[in-house]
Amino acid sequence: MHDPWQRIEPPTEGKAVTFRLKSVIQLPAGPVEIEEEGFVIRYQGKLYGWLNHCPHTGSPLDWMPGQFFSEDGRLLVCHTHHALFDPASGNCLDGPCPRGLYPLPVRDLGDQLEVPTQHGGID
Repeated sequence: MHDPWQRIEPPTEGKAVTFRLKSVIQLPAGPVEIEEEGFVIRYQGKLYGWLNHCPHTGSPLDWMPGQFFSEDGRLLVCHTHHALFDPASGNCLDGPCPRGLYPLPVRDLGDQLEVPTQHGGID
């Protein structure tokens, strides 16, 4: 049986750790599995998991691999249109976003984190 969780190293404050996961997209011909990327951030001491997927264009958010935060470290920035997201809620604060970020669960094990190996799909 497929393990629904994988282990990753936790990020330090104001940083992110990325990981691979599978997504299932429902097409008229049937489901298609694609590989996606998720990321976990540590923001104000708390961990948050998000799908690395711009809600506007579908492109990755990071402006450089693993770089999601604005220069001042207060917001997450999409590199495509510079949309701004709240790191704690994922809500879009500015830019052409039809909705906020897609959350992913994170389990804190202390020296490691557990994150999903797949999620239900994107819209």
